[in-house]
Amino acid sequence: MNASFHFTSAQEITPDILDIIRNAYQEKPVSIYIQEYDPLVPEWQILEMRRRDTITGNNPVYFLDGDKVMYELEKELETA
Repeated sequence: MNASFHFTSAQEITPDILDIIRNAYQEKPVSIYIQEYDPLVPEWQILEMRRRDTITGNNPVYFLDGDKVMYELEKELETA
């Protein structure tokens, strides 16, 4: 099960919230990720990157290396 908690400030994270997480997940493994909000990155782009991260995590064969793709394209153009 995945859950996301979004706060406008780290000051909003109270011991009560941590207790709720502890009670909900008890002995199950839990990972906590901290992501700073960047006002220059639009929300739709953040959501799209999270979606892609899920896809590549579940299907690593679909992952493309941008540097490798550019190298292959340049190599192909040189021989054309």
